[in-house]
Amino acid sequence: MRLVEIGRFGAPYALQGGLKFRGEPVVLHLERVYVEGHGWRAVEDLYPVGDELVVHLAGVSTRELAEALVGLRVYAQVEDLPPLEEGQYYYFALMGLPVYVEGRQVGEVVDILDAGAQDVLVVRGVGERLRDQAERLIPLQAPYVRVEEEGIHVEPIPGLFD
Repeated sequence: MRLVEIGRFGAPYALQGGLKFRGEPVVLHLERVYVEGHGWRAVEDLYPVGDELVVHLAGVSTRELAEALVGLRVYAQVEDLPPLEEGQYYYFALMGLPVYVEGRQVGEVVDILDAGAQDVLVVRGVGERLRDQAERLIPLQAPYVRVEEEGIHVEPIPGLFD
């Protein structure tokens, strides 16, 4: 069983144990989630309130019980995640992938930032020089980035890895 973080609980919502959910919308497709320090909980209800999602979990029926979960990480089992369309990727699957420029490994993905219009890969460089080991930001959806099973291939960008 492999768990991946899909979000965190925010503030309680209303009086019946609802929690605002901040994270991946994949939660809409899950029957259960793993709550940090509390184990598996069935998702009893899930609905939008404005731009946010509110989650109701089994065993969390009051605002006081919900308050104990604020800020906790929420996980899903990889096998429970819905399949994605071709060309789409779960972020956890990109973490740790090597990054190549012209067939030479220049780094590996250590984080992914939500930058609004485009997601950005945080790539920690590899090499002997300290400069080679610096972190660099690469827009993920750019036409010069190609995600493949063995790694992420980036066309040469002047100055990025020089």
